[in-house]
Amino acid sequence: MAEAKIKIKNLYKIFGNKPDQIMPLVRQGVSKQELLDEHKHVLGLSDINIDIPAKRIHVIMGLSGSGKSTLIRHINRLIEP
Repeated sequence: MAEAKIKIKNLYKIFGNKPDQIMPLVRQGVSKQELLDEHKHVLGLSDINIDIPAKRIHVIMGLSGSGKSTLIRHINRLIEP
């Protein structure tokens, strides 16, 4: 396989006022529903790891609300990691 042109390692995105304080809870395995109900934060991406080589076409597929657009926005830097 060709060398990766884009590498993403351990990417998380937490939407809310205090994502740094919520990160330990995410790593402990707190559910998405508990994060929302008790802490008013939303887990958008959880531990994403991908290597994308140059000159290749990749497809990102998933259900509505699964984080596809959030991932693309990180890749093109509309959202800073």
